[in-house]
Amino acid sequence: MAQKLNIILITSPELSDFRKRLKNLESRDGQALFTTLYRSWCHNAVSLVTLCLLAQAYEHASNLLALFGELEITLQLLVQIDKLVQLIESPVFTSLRLQLLEPDRHPYLFKCLYGLLMILPQSSAFVSLSRRLGAVGSMGVQQTPQRASGAEP
Repeated sequence: MAQKLNIILITSPELSDFRKRLKNLESRDGQALFTTLYRSWCHNAVSLVTLCLLAQAYEHASNLLALFGELEITLQLLVQIDKLVQLIESPVFTSLRLQLLEPDRHPYLFKCLYGLLMILPQSSAFVSLSRRLGAVGSMGVQQTPQRASGAEP
């Protein structure tokens, strides 16, 4: 059930405003919404990671992925992770992909995505995610120096 609700949450255009509320974890409304959904989503590991990624709770998602090492990695789990990688490439996760350009601000996002990569066997989802992460690294984003506040451009 959590899987189906997760797919509906991610793919339904009608839930765009709902997803925006979920991304605002600084507000009480966003926190309450996240907590409410969390109680249902926690029955499926990949759905829960997806919810955390959508809510930009990257540190928590990273901690959850670390626990995947204790799970039995079944074909069903791998298929769900494959679908998550496909969803990450969808318009709903555009802001997540753009946050890859700011690794200093979102270190746990990188840890999450690399965690997913390490779980996946070498498949089309592996190649897709690997290319995405490689594209960010090849741009030299991680070596981009931060400008001092008073420095001239």
